[in-house]
Amino acid sequence: MMKKAFFLFAGMATMLASCTSNETEKKAKDTTGMIALDTTFSPTNPVPENSSNCYLYANKKDTASIKLQIKGEELTGTLRYNIFQKDLNNGTIAGEIKGDTIIADYTFDSEGLRSVRQVVFLKKDGKLYEGYGEMKEQSGKFTFVSRAKLKFDDHFTFNPVDCK
Repeated sequence: MMKKAFFLFAGMATMLASCTSNETEKKAKDTTGMIALDTTFSPTNPVPENSSNCYLYANKKDTASIKLQIKGEELTGTLRYNIFQKDLNNGTIAGEIKGDTIIADYTFDSEGLRSVRQVVFLKKDGKLYEGYGEMKEQSGKFTFVSRAKLKFDDHFTFNPVDCK
């Protein structure tokens, strides 16, 4: 009787150990919850170098100028519109570059008030084409209703110039 109890106890202990061992092996082999670090990652679009670029729009008595400081995909700078028989708009821009498109906020002073509006430029053949379209005011900032519907033509074309 003692031998039967011993073998029964030994058999149960072996089964219990093998079940525990299988659980441990399953946990060790299950890597779905792990995140591998890929140290060989390289971006498909290399980050542009830091640069300063200046552009000028001139048409009869109207002028506008942009000076951009670009750091990777982010940019800051100044934007100035001097349109004949209209108040001077002079301010700063801050935004980002997405491919060939600049999307930024233009903070400027005009008629004694500070305003903010979104500006979008398309870079093509070294020039900047300012986009225009329907805008809406939201929380004190004017933004485009739909950037997909913006028009880019020769209305405001900024040509590259040397920075001063």
